[in-house]
Amino acid sequence: MKKKQTTDNKKLIMLAAFVAVAMSVYQLYISLFPDISLMQQRAIHLGFGLVLTFLVTSFKKEGGKSNIDNAIKVLLISASIISIAYIYKKSETLIDNFGFPTTWDLIFGTLVILLSLEAARRVAGYGLPILTIIAISYVFLGPYLPGVFEHTGIQFERFISSMFLTTEGIFGSILGVSATFVFMFILFGAFLNQSGAGEFYIKFALAFVGRLKGGPAYVGVLGSALMGMVSGSGVANAATTGVFTIPLMKKVGFKPHFAGAVEALASTGGQIMPPVMGAAAFLMVDFLGVPYTSIIKAALIPALLFFITIFFMIYFETRKMNLEPVPEDQIPRLLPLLKEGFHHFLPPVVLVVLLTVFKYTPLYSAVITIGFIVAVSWLRKGQRMTPKQILNAMEDGARGSIVIVSLCALAGIIVGIINLTGLGLELSSMLIGLAGGSLMLLLVLTMFSSIVLGMGLPTTASYIILAILVAPALIDFGLHPIGSHLFVLYFGVLALVTPPIGACFYITAGIADANPLKTGMMSMKLGIAGYIAPFMFVRNEALLMIGSPIEILLALSTALIGTFALAAGAQNYLVYRTNILWRILLIGSSLMLIEPTFLTDLIGVGTFLAILIIQWINKKREVMKENRSLNEVI
Repeated sequence: MKKKQTTDNKKLIMLAAFVAVAMSVYQLYISLFPDISLMQQRAIHLGFGLVLTFLVTSFKKEGGKSNIDNAIKVLLISASIISIAYIYKKSETLIDNFGFPTTWDLIFGTLVILLSLEAARRVAGYGLPILTIIAISYVFLGPYLPGVFEHTGIQFERFISSMFLTTEGIFGSILGVSATFVFMFILFGAFLNQSGAGEFYIKFALAFVGRLKGGPAYVGVLGSALMGMVSGSGVANAATTGVFTIPLMKKVGFKPHFAGAVEALASTGGQIMPPVMGAAAFLMVDFLGVPYTSIIKAALIPALLFFITIFFMIYFETRKMNLEPVPEDQIPRLLPLLKEGFHHFLPPVVLVVLLTVFKYTPLYSAVITIGFIVAVSWLRKGQRMTPKQILNAMEDGARGSIVIVSLCALAGIIVGIINLTGLGLELSSMLIGLAGGSLMLLLVLTMFSSIVLGMGLPTTASYIILAILVAPALIDFGLHPIGSHLFVLYFGVLALVTPPIGACFYITAGIADANPLKTGMMSMKLGIAGYIAPFMFVRNEALLMIGSPIEILLALSTALIGTFALAAGAQNYLVYRTNILWRILLIGSSLMLIEPTFLTDLIGVGTFLAILIIQWINKKREVMKENRSLNEVI
């Protein structure tokens, strides 16, 4: 019996690998030769995602009886294939049927919604499926709801028509994003990993900063940032790089929850780091109609401030704990390492050149860069990608996309419902009304809305929902459009490290063998600049590189001082351990630098410098006193 189960499992693994590779081949082909309709393209993408999800997951997370689970797999996979085949074959007729759905339209439309809910539950838990069910309930309960939430109500036939027979619901722009460049950038990351770039980035970070005290933590930040900026998922990035960086951090003395928090935050931060920003940069181009270069230029300083603050936090932690660097014999030599693996830096550079110089689309640029990864590996003897590695990259890319596919399908339903009921306009007006003319209150309300809506969603799906629902309120208030979209993106991303639901710190806590909630709270503490930086750049556009060089340099200087003061206050350490008064003054001085006026900058910088000078003098006196005492003993 056991032998039969083992044989069945092997067959299932082989079938899943075949479907995954087929999905990647399809995505590459359709990217180069888009010869079918948008509805058909997105339907096949969803079909592959559903089938692969049901192949590689079980009905219950802890597993169950093999026969029952296999029967459920067969049922769900069959339903997925039949439903998608129906959509593909009748896509033109389906659109013609809008408003007048047939019985089969209603049956298959309902079935696709149920299949998407189950697939999302399996890969990402109950969060978004529950939110989707609430949104669907809202469609039918509108007449019974109070205030701004009231609407006339939607008939079931009209609801299915909107969700299933058009490109406004399940098969809307969100799934379209997943079916094009998001999948391609996940595949891009998989090819980078299989080519050895992921391991090289970690070794490079180790060679570059490993000799610093607490070096592995800096390695975690730098390595995760390098991988995260081309990855479509902070969670996937944490799971990939965390297995290297977290044990290294623990080995030199960092506490497990601190190591897990550093990795969670760095992996999440990769989603806001240009040039790719987890594909959010390309979405902003579509939403705002501005050049790609404008987006990455505006996003650069805030992202650097985010990562620099994490470095400050680690620096103060190592000073408090008096940690030692990584042993010299475990640190690779930088020059030989670069000689051996310098080509791993070329793919991101080629990607940016294709986007900015040649003005290729993100999708086409990603496809070319994937080919470049394979080609450049063949220039280095001993590092050439084999056919097996190429197939493994295709399998890994497709497997890494299944979370995105099902969640984007549900996000499409939610956005479709928002448009169908008019809730989007109401929510934007409601936020402005609640703010009562106060910009700060509007920003705070927007922050909480973005965090709540961003929980449990991948970066792309989260950003699209926030860009439609929340960002318009900031733009209507008069804030810069790019700054408004970056504001909601930041908090949508930070939802991944915000307790109690943040998915990223649960992954890293598991790797670190640490308490998840404790890891999440430490992630918030280390990433405190991420929660404050958006308030800074929406009020001071110079941080978005909008303004004269002098204005930008001055804004950057005060922001660096502010983040350093904030890190010192949060970590309870500057020149030496601080008391509660020093902490309050340090954090207060950093908050004063949010408001871009001469007076607040003067108070903030002056307060910080005064504390720094006093502590430095006190420390010097203490050292002199110790030296005198030692001389007296001698």
